Amino acid sequence: GLSITLIPVLMGYWIRGKLPSEQRNPLNRFLIKIYSPMLDKVLAHPKTILLGALLIFLISLFPLTRLGGEFLPNMDEGDLLYMPSALPGLSAAKASELLQQTDRMIKTVPEVATVFGKAGRAESATDSAPLEMFETTIQFKPRSEWRSGMTPDKLIKELDKAVQVPGLTNIWVPPIRNRIDMLATGVKSPIGIKVSANDLQDIDRVAQQIEQV
Repeated sequence: GLSITLIPVLMGYWIRGKLPSEQRNPLNRFLIKIYSPMLDKVLAHPKTILLGALLIFLISLFPLTRLGGEFLPNMDEGDLLYMPSALPGLSAAKASELLQQTDRMIKTVPEVATVFGKAGRAESATDSAPLEMFETTIQFKPRSEWRSGMTPDKLIKELDKAVQVPGLTNIWVPPIRNRIDMLATGVKSPIGIKVSANDLQDIDRVAQQIEQV
């Protein structure tokens, strides 16, 4: 769009005087010398060129079907969020106790540098959260200080084994990805299933069936 709207206007302001011929520019002469024979061959065999382009397009469809699709690819952000799901109705004292307990468990992993946790959020109109919603930010040490062979995926598995608290369902997700997932879907985990029904017992029954899958 800019090539036919903005560029001609800017050329009128910036390009002044008589323009030299393309043949006087050695770079243009070199490019035309290469381009002209190729263009003549393409125009002499249009059907062959179109058939070849179509064949390449069809061949490219096969690996395309094997590629996965994701809204936001995995990124190594350097930090990690621990956002477990607790049972509703958690008291402030119990939330504080669980938060301190999980922080101590997370710190047992050698690659962890600092841990900052909070329970719930202020009762604002934009992003309030109950006490049973924990949000713990984990900052890791530099990669040079990690154990040999340790990767982010292995680190998450080790953290998941280290933090085992009855009543808490562990969720480990990078901070930026978590914010985008929550803005797009309202679900804080990369994969979420919403169950809707008129009867709470039906919702509970289906949710338990999904949990067993």
